[in-house]
Amino acid sequence: MDTTYNRLRLNIGLIICLLSVHAAAQNNTALVFTHAGIISMTKEEVLRDYSVVVRDGKITEVGPSATVTLPPGATVIDATGKFLIPALSDMHVHVEGDAWNIMYPKEKQFSRNEIRFEDILFLYIAYGITTVNIMSALHEHIPLRENIEQNKLIAPRLVLSRMIDGAGKAWPPPISTWVTGADEAKKAVLEMHHHGYDMVKVYSFLDKISYDTIIATARSLSMPVVGHIPLSTSPEYVVAAGQKMIAHSEEVMKFAKQYNAAEVDHYASLFAASDTWVTTTLILHRNLNALLRNSDEELTKPGTEYLHPMATGIWNYIYQNLYKPIPTKNREALIDGYKNFQRPFVYELNKRGGKLLIGTDALIPSTLPGISLHEELKELVDAGLTPFEALKIATTNTFDFLGERDRAGTIEQGMAANLLLLEKNPLEDITSTRTILGVMTQNRWISKKDIEIRLTTIRESYATIRKR
Repeated sequence: MDTTYNRLRLNIGLIICLLSVHAAAQNNTALVFTHAGIISMTKEEVLRDYSVVVRDGKITEVGPSATVTLPPGATVIDATGKFLIPALSDMHVHVEGDAWNIMYPKEKQFSRNEIRFEDILFLYIAYGITTVNIMSALHEHIPLRENIEQNKLIAPRLVLSRMIDGAGKAWPPPISTWVTGADEAKKAVLEMHHHGYDMVKVYSFLDKISYDTIIATARSLSMPVVGHIPLSTSPEYVVAAGQKMIAHSEEVMKFAKQYNAAEVDHYASLFAASDTWVTTTLILHRNLNALLRNSDEELTKPGTEYLHPMATGIWNYIYQNLYKPIPTKNREALIDGYKNFQRPFVYELNKRGGKLLIGTDALIPSTLPGISLHEELKELVDAGLTPFEALKIATTNTFDFLGERDRAGTIEQGMAANLLLLEKNPLEDITSTRTILGVMTQNRWISKKDIEIRLTTIRESYATIRKR
């Protein structure tokens, strides 16, 4: 197994090198998309027969093709009849790592050589996602983030949110940090800041004094607080405290007295009037309901062949220990809440101008890295949003949230060149975001063919690990 696996690793390394040939601006070479339909996300329109010039990872010119002069030696992508949009984001994911080995007996744990982040994270690139927020970030993700920033591997930008929770209730260390009381809470946040995490993620079982201490300490360090609404608090409490983001629409739902229009109206009004963002994660709950109906089908659905074997085990562990025991009455309540609170709440919050982010909770069963983001876009449209509104949540809103809208999230001169070329127009049909012809990121053009070759290699390498 080791010899075969190492050979596959070498093949992956070769493909990475080949992809590096597509670095558009090495030696200051420009890349130009010509004759495209541009959906810039500055307004709801398609700019027909436009060209976009990219150099050094930035958009240097956008204009009608007839007015754009091709720089000497430029790489040209003929986008006639195609559609160019900003690349997508997923603001709620989880990523495998050594810490997740706690779900496995020692003899079945995965070595660090088997947990290849360049494979795990490439699934996001393959589906046009160039920014992700890891909502249970681990220490090993910190140097990984730096390597990505230095373009040492092809992967999405990582925002790292470290999870903190009350002791003894949910995800154990080292997946999260457990605290009891103000002193431990303050120490934990200071350590997170020292290690270089971007945000603090609060979880459900924090006591109120720990939560208050986390908020105060993080504010003194200019670290945003994101995550759940602790059961010791309330939606009103965390909004007043200044929590920057709620990680699920479900987090609001669990405080609703009933799943009806009056409760939706109350909470949509509360959040629309606040500066607190809400991450949608509707697909997570649609998938959960499907998993409870037919676990065999859902745990082996198309796309799972690209799921790291560690993640497959995590899915099975969570299903067997957390989901399968859910009583019938509670399962019916989950369906009711999804239909009659979560989806209407997201619709109403968007209608009232509330702050929405897109997220999937990938790694939680049966949500797949990458592809589930496109399913989430469809969930948003099915909930009543227009395709443009859904795309805005998946593109420009990310950078509003991060405070970076002046340099990313739209197709304009001076913006970061994270771009997605599509065969079909997503403003007409949101499922057209899946018609990917290529991705521009990290100053590289990665074509559909490149993506397919890489995914085949990843699938084969995972099949080898599964045999072990």
